[in-house]
Amino acid sequence: MEYYPLIIVLHIVFAGMWLTSFLLSPLFKSAIYSSKKKIGEKKFIHFYLIYSNLLGMVSSIGILLTGIVLVILNPGFGFFSMSANHWLATKQIIMLVILVIIGGFIVPTAKKLRLSIGADLENASQLSEESYKDLNKLFKLGLAINVLVLINFLLALTHNYLG
Repeated sequence: MEYYPLIIVLHIVFAGMWLTSFLLSPLFKSAIYSSKKKIGEKKFIHFYLIYSNLLGMVSSIGILLTGIVLVILNPGFGFFSMSANHWLATKQIIMLVILVIIGGFIVPTAKKLRLSIGADLENASQLSEESYKDLNKLFKLGLAINVLVLINFLLALTHNYLG
């Protein structure tokens, strides 16, 4: 239990990292759409994919691992136990939904988009309409993930008031 406060701090830091995506995604979306069909467009998309991939991996794995450790270390917590801590079970279910969305939809769509923009980011060739559909899909899925993360964050902050 001596590491418990450190694990909590790390859990909060990873949640904060994930929430930065909620704040920065509209900026990326704006930059990408303002450069649509221009030379810098591929660079913005490439940077968005790198940023969201790196931040998503670090924060989601960090949240998942620290969350598991917190549940194991705290005898009052359990996995998916609605009778003991309904707020925690709800957070765990939401986390599973987030992981399914990431693994089942975001990763394949991002790979497809990455292939469509190609390795030559300086090339001014136009992206296909299919690439724009994939990009819009990523923005929508990212928003869904960010809303779920925000709900989980709010559940963590307010669980003492939920009864």
